[in-house]
Amino acid sequence: MPVCLRRVSRSEALCGGNIIIEAYAEPPWHEKWSIETATSRLDELTATPGCLGFAAFDDNELVGYVFGLPHTSAPGRGLHVAEIAILPRHQRKGIGSSLLRRIEEEALALGYVQIWLVSQRTGGAADYYRANGYDPSGKLCVYTKVLGPNR
Repeated sequence: MPVCLRRVSRSEALCGGNIIIEAYAEPPWHEKWSIETATSRLDELTATPGCLGFAAFDDNELVGYVFGLPHTSAPGRGLHVAEIAILPRHQRKGIGSSLLRRIEEEALALGYVQIWLVSQRTGGAADYYRANGYDPSGKLCVYTKVLGPNR
């Protein structure tokens, strides 16, 4: 049975914390998510007004998703791809690219004028996004600051 793409409900999304855990444990991220933090991330996304979420299901198993959040800036209404994750055993099969195309189509239909995301500047993730038509911004850089005693 082919992978099915469709809008994901909040309750379905909240059952997908394992996808973040498994996907981000792999290179290039090497992140250690707990089920609590992964589920909290999905809860934050799906609770945001205007959140667009699409998921990939393989024989009724949730195997990946993409979430976009509205973000208006000078050019107009934009959509920020805040999360995209695919179970590692389902990666490199076109699922992520299909999810990106699906959210782009929906964003265009809803009148968004741009779509953007934050990722690594070089490496496999950067190559993946470039192959899907995303160009790095020449103007922006992501700045971070650790808060609290662990600085």
